[in-house]
Formats: sequence, C-alpha cells, structure tokens
Amino acid sequence: MLRVILLCFMVGGAGFYLGRLQSEQTVRILGEQRKKAESQIEDMQTELTKLRAEAQTANIKLLQAHKSFNEALPEGPMQDLTLLLKEQIEGGVDPKRLETVLRSVRPPQNCSEPQTKRFVVMTPAYKGPESKMTTSEKEITLSGSGESAKNSKGKSEAWFDPSKTVTLIFELKTGVKQKKEGHLPLYHSVILGDKEFRFTITQGEQSFAKVTYDSCDYP
Repeated sequence: MLRVILLCFMVGGAGFYLGRLQSEQTVRILGEQRKKAESQIEDMQTELTKLRAEAQTANIKLLQAHKSFNEALPEGPMQDLTLLLKEQIEGGVDPKRLETVLRSVRPPQNCSEPQTKRFVVMTPAYKGPESKMTTSEKEITLSGSGESAKNSKGKSEAWFDPSKTVTLIFELKTGVKQKKEGHLPLYHSVILGDKEFRFTITQGEQSFAKVTYDSCDYP
C-alpha cells in the first residue's frame, strides 16, 4: 500500500514538473514571438518614417522647381509665346524653321487707315438677299452664316444668335476661299500678294456683323 502511495506521489510530482517545464517553455516562446513582432513593428515604423521624409523632401523639391520655372518664365504675351514655342517643338516642329519664321516677322509697315463695313449674317430663317462685304479694291469678299435666334416661344427669327458659333468665308480675288469659325469677336488675316489684310469681326446691329479691317505691306 505504501508503495502504491509512493508511486502515485512520484507520478504526480513528475507530472507537475513536466507541466511546469512545458508552461515555462510556452512562456519563453511567446516572449520570443512578442519580441520579434515588436522588432518588426519598430522596423516598419522606421521605414514608414523614412518614406514620409522622402515624400516630403520630394514635394518640397517639386514646389521649388515649380517656383523656379514660374520665376524664369516671362509674363504676359512673352509667356504665351514661350509656351506656344515649347508646344510646337514638342509636337515635332523643327526649331530652325521656327527661328526662320520669327526672324522674318517685323512690325506692320505702310498700313492703310482702318475701314469699317458690315454685312448680314445669313441664317436658315433669313429670306432676304445674299449679303457680302468687299474690301475697297475688291481684293477680298467676306460673308457669313450663323444660327437663328429664338423668340420667347422658341421659334426661329431671321437674325442670327450672336452667342452661338458663326462661320465666315473669305473669298480672295484669285478664287481661293478661307473659312473661319468661332464666337464673335473673330480675328483673321489674309496674305494676298505683297499685302496683309487684317480683319476684326464683331457683333453689329441686329442681323449684322461689323467688320473693321486694314492692309499693310507684306512681308
């Protein structure tokens, strides 16, 4: 009987000892895993801080570059011209060709006094005679068409709607025709022989477009 009790005691003690060892091992493993996880989190936080710093530095450099570009870029018409030249070159136009064109340009010379005329802008609802405007020496004839204006009932009127697009036809004495479309006011130039005709077309009285033009030596 004593042996049985002693054996039970030994078995119980061994079980307790083994259980304690297993518990300590589990605690140690969990501790190592926690330290590893904490280390990984710390590494990730360090990398995140580094990435944020790099992004902030890149953003500052971008703002500085944008500021420098704006400071270097001229203002007003020169800025528009610079951007246009950049666009043309990026589009494949030969820079030498652009240089040649720019060097050939000079201020207008021997310009005539501006003259003002008008013509009726044709519409689908217009039933009157065809209307045209001709330069003083009949070098160029100008006519145009547009969309009919609407009355309060939504019906088309004979006169054109100046808020809509109009189409202008410049017919040269050589028979060549040039078309210009857009909203008034419109600007257009025509080279004819040794003259450049410059046109400004604006809204006139009801049904009419007003044309102001002059001519200068070319080139």
